[in-house]
Amino acid sequence: MKVLQDINEFKRFVKVNDVVLIGFVEGNTDVKRYMINLFEKLESRIGHIINFALFDIENIPNNSTIKEDEGINKLPLIRLYLNGKNVFEQEDCFMDLRLDYYVLKISMKDILQRHGIRWSLRPTI
Repeated sequence: MKVLQDINEFKRFVKVNDVVLIGFVEGNTDVKRYMINLFEKLESRIGHIINFALFDIENIPNNSTIKEDEGINKLPLIRLYLNGKNVFEQEDCFMDLRLDYYVLKISMKDILQRHGIRWSLRPTI
């Protein structure tokens, strides 16, 4: 999983990768640690299809308009980008690893299949 440091890196990451899942978080919180665990679990199973990144927008300068530019109303925010286009997003999370994992897995699989991308989960190690 990549940790994005600034807006330019975020835009470049979305542009150069076909399928991207980005978690937007703010600050060094329990939610951020939870998102890292969730993304690591997802990445271990579907990292062969999706590129994962976490973007802590607290590190962005105060004069940045990332929230307005990207339409971020609530954090955490999870977005799936396909060929640079936002095709799925989930505001907030359940804070239940099994439930969030299941919801994201099913949602992403459905969205990607609608766009002609079929995949299956890697078996657990």
